[in-house]
Amino acid sequence: MASKLTPKLFSWLILPTLLLIFLYSLSLPLYAPTSPKPKIPISPSCNLFKGKWVSDPNRRPIYDESCPFHRNAWNCLRNQRENMGRINSWKWKPDKCDLTRIDPVGFLGSMRNKNIGFVGDSLNENFLVSFLCTLRVADSTAKKWKRKGAWRGAYFPKFNVTVGYHRAVLLAKYEWQPKQLDDSNQDGLKGRYRVDVDIPADDWAQIGAFYNVLVFNTGHWWGFDKFPKETPLVFYKAGQLIQPPLEMFDGLKVVLENMIAFIEKELPEETLKFWRLQSPRHFQGGDWNQNGSCTVDGPLDELQLDLWFDPRYNGVNKEARRLNHLIEEVLKGTTIRSLDLTHLSEFRADAHPAIWLGKKDAVSVWGQDCMHWCLPGVPDTWVDILAQLITPHILETGGRGFEISPLRLFSHVPGALVRDYVFWCLLLGGKVEADFKPNGLEIHLLYPNRFPSQFTKSQTNWVPSMYTFKNQPKFHKVSCTNNDDMSDIDLASDFATEVGKMNTQMIQKEEALKKSKELLFVEFCNYTGLKSEEMKKKWKKFSEEEQWVLIKSFVLEWGAHFHPLSARSVKELVDEYLVENTSDFNSSSFFPGLKKLMGFSGDDNE
Repeated sequence: MASKLTPKLFSWLILPTLLLIFLYSLSLPLYAPTSPKPKIPISPSCNLFKGKWVSDPNRRPIYDESCPFHRNAWNCLRNQRENMGRINSWKWKPDKCDLTRIDPVGFLGSMRNKNIGFVGDSLNENFLVSFLCTLRVADSTAKKWKRKGAWRGAYFPKFNVTVGYHRAVLLAKYEWQPKQLDDSNQDGLKGRYRVDVDIPADDWAQIGAFYNVLVFNTGHWWGFDKFPKETPLVFYKAGQLIQPPLEMFDGLKVVLENMIAFIEKELPEETLKFWRLQSPRHFQGGDWNQNGSCTVDGPLDELQLDLWFDPRYNGVNKEARRLNHLIEEVLKGTTIRSLDLTHLSEFRADAHPAIWLGKKDAVSVWGQDCMHWCLPGVPDTWVDILAQLITPHILETGGRGFEISPLRLFSHVPGALVRDYVFWCLLLGGKVEADFKPNGLEIHLLYPNRFPSQFTKSQTNWVPSMYTFKNQPKFHKVSCTNNDDMSDIDLASDFATEVGKMNTQMIQKEEALKKSKELLFVEFCNYTGLKSEEMKKKWKKFSEEEQWVLIKSFVLEWGAHFHPLSARSVKELVDEYLVENTSDFNSSSFFPGLKKLMGFSGDDNE
């Protein structure tokens, strides 16, 4: 008896295993990733911004003073700031979850062919420098980048990722206007700064389509230390002076409302947008221009925070919480996510450059720096949090689509090459968008999640417009940006390679599904006692009710031996197997000479 049951039980175990392997394969990306994507589950109850700093003597910075993206005044290791070992031995621990330290390779892998932008004042630049130095660990070939109005940034060629910073301290456009003869005789007035509350600063007004992730901030320049009564801010809207004149705080509110409205309207909906709340200052004994200092030995205690930062106590550092309240009110109801790094940073009075600014006379000229942060230091934790928030979004929205290295085709590129790019995009079931630029043609290729399984050729000429597809795949957009390091031949070769990868994995998945259906059908035939050909003939003659009776009884017996599928799923697979077109989509039929078609000879191995 046992000898008869063993083969049958073995077949029952083999088929579900193959089906599970196939189902798992469907969740894999269609392209071969260069690095594993980090798995970072974040529960809804997880608040990364509430917690405490815990000592970790074994904790070390990811980067050091040799990072080429450092700004001298913040490079506290090179400037030999005291206690840097202790400053970097503290780890932020959220109350109800864990904060994973960024994996630069994994993060850049998930961000491949995407761009991240920072817009705002020097605290966002402080944030950026930490980010660049951290990511450079994964790509030592990273280059300084300063395009599209960026103040600074870096390009990571191994992953085709750009990270840029656009300096816009007020976010809105502003300009200096000297004192005019008809100005009032206000004591000491030297002129004014005109702020157009409804016009974004030129540095970032046109960047929306370039970045996939954007981090905004403003606030540190909205004070009378930056714009005293001798050189005040004057606010305009629609080209007209706002009357009655706005005080600075009211002007900030109007600017925030207009800039956030611009972001919501003009930036692509799929762009992930953050607003970083205020970075707290830690001046004691006066402001930055009043001999304030911050030579503190360690993090503050929880009970000290309100005394330092609560506006009710009217301390030097009160503006962060006051501005945050305003910013959060304006952000309500928008798609912009609040990046509340204020609370965790309030503890770290010990982590500013203070007197260690890298230049002999810097302190006497500028005073102690108790506003920016030492690097490596607290902004590295900001980077960990930002990465943990970005990664799940990228994987959900764009991390599983087919991607190729971005390309930009200008007028000097041969027409045949342009034709071939467009041809293959359409052949794969994608769409093409084209923008005419002053310096050439910009092509946007939109690829589907997978290849179309069937198509018809209405004419014999091999031109894209002659192909129509029977299914309507979902599309992932591939942004096209200039890559000066790639020649036309490199672009074509890279394109061919990626198409080959995609095709191979698609073929493997279809073969796995075909095999699974075949094995399932064989088991079903064995259960009914009919041969395959007999079942094919009789199945069409069965009524729908008779088919369901057979399927359910089959599943009932089969389910007792580790069967993972429902009766509905089994019936669908059996139906598909019986009616499926037996002419398979063959890679050799449609990809016989991709490189040859794109200008390569058949024996070109370079």
